[in-house]
Amino acid sequence: MQVPVRDASTVLPLRNGSDGLEVFMVKRDSRLGFLGGAHVFPGGAVDDADSDPRLDGLCEGMTAEQAAEALAIKDVDRARGYTFAAIRELFEEAGILLARGTSGEWVDLDEDTEDSHRLLGLRAPLAKGELSLADLAEQESLRLNTGALHYFAHWITPERESKRFDTRFFLAEIPHCQSADHDRHETTEGEWLTPAAALKRYAARDIELVPPTICSLDRLAVDSSVEEALQAARELDVVEVLPKISINDGDVTILYSGDDDYQSGVARRASSGMLLNRLVLRDGLWERP
Repeated sequence: MQVPVRDASTVLPLRNGSDGLEVFMVKRDSRLGFLGGAHVFPGGAVDDADSDPRLDGLCEGMTAEQAAEALAIKDVDRARGYTFAAIRELFEEAGILLARGTSGEWVDLDEDTEDSHRLLGLRAPLAKGELSLADLAEQESLRLNTGALHYFAHWITPERESKRFDTRFFLAEIPHCQSADHDRHETTEGEWLTPAAALKRYAARDIELVPPTICSLDRLAVDSSVEEALQAARELDVVEVLPKISINDGDVTILYSGDDDYQSGVARRASSGMLLNRLVLRDGLWERP
């Protein structure tokens, strides 16, 4: 039986910290069946309401047509879904709302006001599907800032998995007047980490990471600031990544396009001169050979 593939969006929230570029990561509740216990970036599946045409008149920056071009998708409704799912999931899971008020300024969620408390109180109804993103923007007179999203990566879950997603990854700089905070429902922790620190903690078995997260952190680790990361994303030619899982002689290997063994899907022992684009599971950790 073929497993259906759902569209999903993931956002890497960025800020400049004392040690350089930092990304906000959340720890999924260990009781969840999918990626339970892992440190991930905020994100989730695209809902039907994320493709609501009303959203076109409630945003600024990137139109649905421009999103379709950037994501190389012919279906404008589908592209709209990816974009607004990213904004919705970022607010639900991290408390970051990429929106401006009637003044044209970023929505201030740090100030202790009735408006900020009311907006933050809408995270739960939004997550439960009791409120749509379009309804939220209309009732609060907000302009959703799609221009703050920068397309970063495209991952498709391997064919042998029981749950599969076609996921688009975006970078977004956190507004200066907002502070990230995990939702305490699907996630039990949230913290700002430099990419290098996150990878170091994974190697020390302090946190759990999955391959797409590892590869994303690897790529971010070369940038020293938010500005560098966003500029690199603007120049990036995003390619589809559909990993293949090879189990050979007891070794578990994830193969990516460009590896000599990708077409066959069977990882041979690495030899000198081989082109390698893979991760190998060694003693419970994913490593580059």
